[in-house]
Amino acid sequence: MSVLYTNLRGASRGAVLITVLWIVLLIAFIAFSLAADARTEVLSARDSLDSKQAFLMAKTAADVFFQNMQTPGTLRGDTVREEHGIYIFPFDRGEARVHLDSDAGFIDINAADDKLLASMFDSLGVDELTRNQLVDSILDWRDVDDIPRLNGAEVDDYGQVLPGARRLPRNAGFQTVDELLLVKHMTPQIFYGRVEAIARATAYRRIRGVRELVTVRSGRGDVNVNQASEGALAALPKMNDDLLAKILAERAEKRFADGQDLIGRVRELQDSETLHYLTTDSGAATTVVSVATVQPSGTSRTVRLDFSRQRKMNILSRDPFLFRYVEEIRFQTWRY
Repeated sequence: MSVLYTNLRGASRGAVLITVLWIVLLIAFIAFSLAADARTEVLSARDSLDSKQAFLMAKTAADVFFQNMQTPGTLRGDTVREEHGIYIFPFDRGEARVHLDSDAGFIDINAADDKLLASMFDSLGVDELTRNQLVDSILDWRDVDDIPRLNGAEVDDYGQVLPGARRLPRNAGFQTVDELLLVKHMTPQIFYGRVEAIARATAYRRIRGVRELVTVRSGRGDVNVNQASEGALAALPKMNDDLLAKILAERAEKRFADGQDLIGRVRELQDSETLHYLTTDSGAATTVVSVATVQPSGTSRTVRLDFSRQRKMNILSRDPFLFRYVEEIRFQTWRY
C-alpha cells in the first residue's frame, strides 16, 4: 500500500512539474509575442517619423531653392553645394537633393491630338466606347464652341449653364490635371488607377491611372524620350513591347542626344508613327524636384514645386521709350 502511495505521489509531482513547464513556456511565448509587437510598433513609429522628417526636409529645400530663383543670392555660403546641376542641402539627419525639371516627359492634355489621347486610354485598358467618349469629351472641353463631337459632351450634357470660370465644360484648356475628374465619362478608377486580380485571384497587379501620365504644362504634342516614364512611352500611338524595350535599353546606356541619334540607335522608329510623338527637347524647366533622404534608415520622400514663367515688359523710360523683357517666376502648386 505504501509503495502504491509513493508511486502515486511521484506521478502527481511529475504532472505538476509538466504543468509548471507548460506555464513557463506559455509565459515565455506571450512575453516574446509582446516584445515582438512592441518592436514592430517602435519600428513603425520610427519609419513614420523618418518619413515625416524626410518630407519636411524635401519641402524646405525646395522652398529655399525656389526663393533663390525669384531672388538670386538666397543660396549663399558653403552650406549648399552644387554637383552637375543638382543642389545638395545638408541636414542633421541626412540631405536633400534639388534639381530643375520640365513636364516634357508627360502627355499634355491641352496639346495632345485625338490619336495620342486614344492611345493613352488604350494603354490603361479602357474599353473602346469609354475611350471614344473620353477623347471626344476632352476635345470638347478644350474647344471654344458648344457643338458636341460624336461621342463628346458640351454644356447641355453637364446639366448646367453656369457663366464664367465655373461653367462646364470650360471651352478652354485644362488649368490643372485634376480637372479631368470633371470631364464627362471620367471615373476615379481611370483617373487614379486600380488593382486587378490575376491568376485566379492568387496575385494582383496595379493598373496605373491617367493622372500619372499627363500634364497641363509642357505645351507640346509629343513627349521627351529621355524623361518620359515607361508608362508614358507605352501610351504613345503604335508603340509595342519590343519597341518600348529597345528604347528603354538604349536610354539606360546613354541619353539620346537628338532626333538623329534616336533614329540611329532605334532603327525601328524610322518608319513608325511613334516617332512623331517623340522628342529630345526638354523645353523650359517649370518644376523644382526635391528628394530628401533620412539616415541611417534611408527613408526618402520626394516633393515637387510647380511654377510658371512669364515674359513681361519692364519699361525703363517713357521719353525716350526704353524697355527690356524680364522673366517673372510665379509659384503655382505643390505636388507630393
